[in-house]
Amino acid sequence: MLLFNSLPNVEDTPANREFRKYFYSKWGKETCIISARERQGEYPDFTQRLSIKAAWGGPEHYHLDGRTVAVDDDTYLLINDQRTYGSSLRSCRPVHSFSIFFRPGLAEEVLGALLTPADRALESDEPAPRPTEFAEMLRPHDRHVSPILRYIAGQADRGFGDEMWYEEQLSFLLERLLRVHRADIRIAESLASSRQATRVEIFRRIGWSTDYINTFYARSLTMEGLARSACLSKFHFIRLFSAVHGVTPFVYLQRKRAEVATRLLLSTKFNLGRIATLAGFDSRSTMFRQLRRLTGLNARTLRSGADWRRRSTSKAAPH
Repeated sequence: MLLFNSLPNVEDTPANREFRKYFYSKWGKETCIISARERQGEYPDFTQRLSIKAAWGGPEHYHLDGRTVAVDDDTYLLINDQRTYGSSLRSCRPVHSFSIFFRPGLAEEVLGALLTPADRALESDEPAPRPTEFAEMLRPHDRHVSPILRYIAGQADRGFGDEMWYEEQLSFLLERLLRVHRADIRIAESLASSRQATRVEIFRRIGWSTDYINTFYARSLTMEGLARSACLSKFHFIRLFSAVHGVTPFVYLQRKRAEVATRLLLSTKFNLGRIATLAGFDSRSTMFRQLRRLTGLNARTLRSGADWRRRSTSKAAPH
């Protein structure tokens, strides 16, 4: 098993030749866990194993099938086996970049006895050696998968290296991911279409638009642009997005912006105007309304609560 607490340097230079030889002798053959705090990092397209990504403290971008997807504090991303993609990280402050690359055969071992024919409902028509094909879309952190991700990241940060322990935790994680996958299938099957292939394609396209919102929420987005990201007409896009998420695209976007604003209020000392801009709101008053709607609190209350917690933590530090 490979365990890294910094992003691996795979540059082809004379000084790095021995590490590259070691790295590629194991990469793709063993489980690899990367839990690093970095400001900069870039990797070109490479064919990878089944993996799951998270990032805390800022976004990390993945470039997949012509799309750019930003994993941040609100989301995690699952990418299927034998997919080719690149990644980039550029931040003014350290971002906790966390990735797990599952060793070949682990998913088959864990999920083989659990899978049913219905679990393959989201697979493409092409035959594939993987046990199941997960939907490759940003997912909000939840109470099933996210606690295990954070637990594994915490142990990796401490340098804990017991391979058997990691195998157990990754088995639990794969079982939880199967639960998420089955929830995706239930949503896809509920869409109004007589053909399964059409329902799967609709679910995938709405996933593209959802990723677009979660990645580019700070921009001035339009309904036409969101519909284009899903390769759908505006009328069909609004209806199908609501069928998948239970809310309209506008409501989903405002919720994302409010989540970002809340996080910045609690974790930074940026002024309210800057936070509104970073979260994508056109004004502070719009941000105030959305925060009150989402949390029941106003921005100043959230900020004062965060300041109080910081002072309390500082005073309690000696204990």
